[in-house]
Amino acid sequence: MVYAVMGPGTVIGPLSHEILAFSFLCLAYAVNDLFTATETSLLQGRRAALMVCLLSAALVQTGLAVAVLARFTPPGLAAVADLITALLFLAPPGFLWPMVRRLKDGRLRVLNSDLNRRMERAEARALQAQAWLGMAEAAGHVGHWDYTIEGGRLVWSDEMYRIHGLWREHYVPSLESALGAFHPLDGKRLSALLEEAMDHGRKLDVAARLRRPDGETRHVVLRGEARFDRNGNVEGLFGVMVDVTEARAEGQRPPQHAGGVEGPAEDLLTGLTDRKQFDASLGYEFKRAIRSKKPLGLVMLEIDQYYQYSSHYGVRQAEAAFKEVARLVGGLPRRTGDVVARYGETEIVVLLPLADEAGALCVANQILEAVRALNLPDAARENGLLSISCGAAATGMDDLYNPLELTRRAARALADARLYGGDRICAWRAERYSDA
Repeated sequence: MVYAVMGPGTVIGPLSHEILAFSFLCLAYAVNDLFTATETSLLQGRRAALMVCLLSAALVQTGLAVAVLARFTPPGLAAVADLITALLFLAPPGFLWPMVRRLKDGRLRVLNSDLNRRMERAEARALQAQAWLGMAEAAGHVGHWDYTIEGGRLVWSDEMYRIHGLWREHYVPSLESALGAFHPLDGKRLSALLEEAMDHGRKLDVAARLRRPDGETRHVVLRGEARFDRNGNVEGLFGVMVDVTEARAEGQRPPQHAGGVEGPAEDLLTGLTDRKQFDASLGYEFKRAIRSKKPLGLVMLEIDQYYQYSSHYGVRQAEAAFKEVARLVGGLPRRTGDVVARYGETEIVVLLPLADEAGALCVANQILEAVRALNLPDAARENGLLSISCGAAATGMDDLYNPLELTRRAARALADARLYGGDRICAWRAERYSDA
């Protein structure tokens, strides 16, 4: 093709003049459009036309240059001509590739200085507005959130993490774990309202109690609206969370890890640490485990068929048996920092800092054997002796970001132990719970 445009006795034939003129017109169009480009023109599909013009002009002019070089190169300089030809073919991509990449990404910082300044000013204003928003949220205790249904992606602002008592670098929010942080009754109600909002595009406005990892309960108001796609379908939700704790009760202080919980720190029946103090200890130890990247174990236990035992022997005898088991668990040798607490009406928990799953199972086995050795009577059991079930779990830094999830996992393992007949230990396994 190159030699076809060459006329005899001339450097370039008439057709080559037209091709060369066309290439210069392409370059002129591209350069002019770049200098006069605006955000609107970029959004109207002009980038493709600019890229085609630039590449076409470069290709035509390179071809003509190579043709001229091949026509007038002396035979003795053929090697030099080949080298120059290769360089000519490599030069246009080398010069034009950065510009083409910027055009493809929609960035015209190469030639259009006016548009470049406008973009820099817009970016600076956006950063300043984001900083003002963060300051306003912190001052008003208001965080914003955004949930995308496809992919289940939940995004929090910095204030949302502060309200929850979590760190952005240690916790990745998800809808399931976020709902799990609320009081159980509030979590169920909020879950139903969220489903209704996603199904029908309704607004959300609900007050709820939020349980933080340090054991403190915060009163919040959650407001949200549906976000729709072009077809009118709900693609997600967005909204704000307002912390109204101080407005409800001034002077409320968060519980401390040791000795700072208002009211008695011991359970009246068993003498063990009470639930409120345990929640504070769990939050403290969980934070420490995250920072030090060390494990945290938990054992949850319960007397098998406790309510049947109470019906058969009476409430007083059942409470005496529960108290005896609690005394036994609390008296077992343990390390400094371990916490034994009454968790619920019939459950006892043992919090084990620095213990992995194997360590938690070892402690659970010691408790199980010690209770068997008590030889307390229980007519409802096959062997006629009172027994317990234990559930063990431990934190995994790769998949567990909420201390409340640790107690849920131990509770599920305890439920498995009861399901298999009691008088045994079960450990939490992720493969058994598809929704975990």
